[in-house]
Amino acid sequence: MLQFKVLALFGLVNFLFIFTALLRPISIAEQSYGWHQASVLLMIQGLIASAMLYAARQKFAKADIADKAYPAVIVAYLLWLCMVWRWLGQ
Repeated sequence: MLQFKVLALFGLVNFLFIFTALLRPISIAEQSYGWHQASVLLMIQGLIASAMLYAARQKFAKADIADKAYPAVIVAYLLWLCMVWRWLGQ
């Protein structure tokens, strides 16, 4: 159950990061992470954060889908990190 509480908190932190990047682009390794520079990455990050919150909420509701969604969300986040790494290398 603790892993789903951490997942929910991490999803909320991701939404806070997205909101901050939308208001003022964040500089990461001399790249500007904002809506005009990385809109697709921001949208994908938002979808993954939503999936994190959904998986955590389903676990708190004792639904079976949460146990299947948890690994999928982790893999999706790792793939998003690979996309960000590639974007930073450009």
